[in-house]
Amino acid sequence: MGKSLERLSEMAIPDKMMAIIKTEEKRGAEYRETNVPAIGPNDVLIKVRACAICGTDIHIYQWNKWAAANMRKAFSGLPRIMGHEFSGEVVKIGGNVGKVKIGDRVSAETHIACGQCYLCRTGNEYNCQQLKRFKDGIFGEYAVIPEYSAEKLGDNVSYEVGALMEPFGVAVHAVGKTAPVGDTVAVIGCGPIGLLMIKVIKAMGAAKIFASDISDFRLNLAKKAGADVLINPSATDPVKTVRDATDGLGAGHVFENSGNVKAAKQAFELLRRCGTMVMTGLPSEPLVLDAGSDIVWKGAKIYGSYGRDNFTTWELAKGLLDSGKVEIASIITNRFEFKDYREAFDVAERGLSGKILLIP
Repeated sequence: MGKSLERLSEMAIPDKMMAIIKTEEKRGAEYRETNVPAIGPNDVLIKVRACAICGTDIHIYQWNKWAAANMRKAFSGLPRIMGHEFSGEVVKIGGNVGKVKIGDRVSAETHIACGQCYLCRTGNEYNCQQLKRFKDGIFGEYAVIPEYSAEKLGDNVSYEVGALMEPFGVAVHAVGKTAPVGDTVAVIGCGPIGLLMIKVIKAMGAAKIFASDISDFRLNLAKKAGADVLINPSATDPVKTVRDATDGLGAGHVFENSGNVKAAKQAFELLRRCGTMVMTGLPSEPLVLDAGSDIVWKGAKIYGSYGRDNFTTWELAKGLLDSGKVEIASIITNRFEFKDYREAFDVAERGLSGKILLIP
């Protein structure tokens, strides 16, 4: 039966597909026909069902300074199919693959660890010294990933939610750096990662959650996600607001997602003495702090956080969804077909959205 299913699946796989491809070192991308990717003995071919736009995709689409400096070393040269957050159905497997089978519904871990370096051997695969990513992107009708990356979806997880599992893992990993149970928390930057953090922090039993963002649209999403106090720093001083609401103490746990250096400086100022700072935002310029008052005398605990803890984070994320303690479908605000990718990126750039999906 399995062999028969495999033959039928392979017969149905076309030679060509449509994909969103970054072709030149300038703004934009193309939606055009390309070859369905071939698999190796340790690879899996996925029929893509849903994709999500990440901040990295926006950088690459814009071809800004970050993309020019990081695209080749982080991914590959051009042309390259864009995207990395997705879900789909396994339709073909390599000869050495045993982790998944044809017909499985999967999402994927996008950071591929070598398993041999010092960091991998000491329990920190997510920060592998030889970290690799997919050979090509996934904004196409089909995508190839290594067996290592494939993560099965629970029966109650839709393809749309499956496409959010990778960024959800970023939030779960970051919040797991600290224990906000019964304490005050400030989330600075309420893009998709910040919104997912708020949901996890709420489930962990935080006493009060402050959410700060310059977009009232996203602050409204933060309120729906579970934030108690909304702060727009363009109209209200976030440091004063948090301190006034905590008897002058400040927030016990601060999550900085904005990457804005002014916001990051304010995040340290509103952090309580002996509090915990978790930084996921990537500042576009050097961050200047008063190390004495912001860190040393404050006794601050500071964590940098990115990616997911392979694969502990995936099990925790699945547990949160399977238990019903957290739902994440509500942060999806827009859905576009692949052919309408320009409109999707326009919405993403304006920041008037939660998570944006692209559907083949």
